[in-house]
Amino acid sequence: MARRLVVFLKRPGGQSQYSAALIAQTDVVGPIDRIRLHILENPRADLGLEALGVVAGLSPRHLSRLFRAELRLTPLAYVELTRIDIARGLLEDGVAPIKTIAYAAGFGSTTTLRRVFGRRLGVTPLQYRLRFQTTGASNADKDQDAPFCPETPLTRH
Repeated sequence: MARRLVVFLKRPGGQSQYSAALIAQTDVVGPIDRIRLHILENPRADLGLEALGVVAGLSPRHLSRLFRAELRLTPLAYVELTRIDIARGLLEDGVAPIKTIAYAAGFGSTTTLRRVFGRRLGVTPLQYRLRFQTTGASNADKDQDAPFCPETPLTRH
């Protein structure tokens, strides 16, 4: 009930209706729950089917079947959606360069981040930041040329 009072049932402004963070907050009771939490806590890790199978203690084939049955998604799609949610949060709430956000969310490069944002959200990360950022909007236009630094703070303190 508390989640319904705090979170929009349908997000405004064309935002994704899927939130991996909300799903992962539920109790961890089975192998899929362990996988979802692992993905959320380790977005930069190897999140291929083999690696996720090890975390769940299941064969990759069985894990894939369980994932589809329980979440109606492939593990790869879930990983991508989780990484998008992480990147969206960092774009909305921080001033870190896009390269840093791509790294922190597990995309590895700004090219991959841009491609996935374009395919899933229909906008570039910079366009998303300009539309939804809550702080530091004056730095958004400098993101494309900022050097990559994994130690750069992701939020303003």
